[in-house]
Amino acid sequence: MEDRRSRQLAEIIRLSHRMLAHARAGEWARVAELEAGRRELVLECFRSPTSAQDAPGVAALIKEILHLNHKVTELAKASHAQLGSELQDHRLGKAACAAYAGCAR
Repeated sequence: MEDRRSRQLAEIIRLSHRMLAHARAGEWARVAELEAGRRELVLECFRSPTSAQDAPGVAALIKEILHLNHKVTELAKASHAQLGSELQDHRLGKAACAAYAGCAR
């Protein structure tokens, strides 16, 4: 594999691992920042086609990147569901307080 593409793919994987670490910490703004930079690197990396000789190695690295993306996505879904649940609890609590206040008058 050409040296430049190899370095780019290694950096994409490194960024993907960092995104996963930040996702695990619930630092979604940082995940988004890293993803924006990673996206640019991916576009640059694949601006030219991969040779047939390099294709198996590149495919293996792409699978690793996709696996990391899947983990980040699963954490995002879980976080979204948790946030939705907390928001619903907040709404119910607010409605209960309003109902109590209405009865107390």
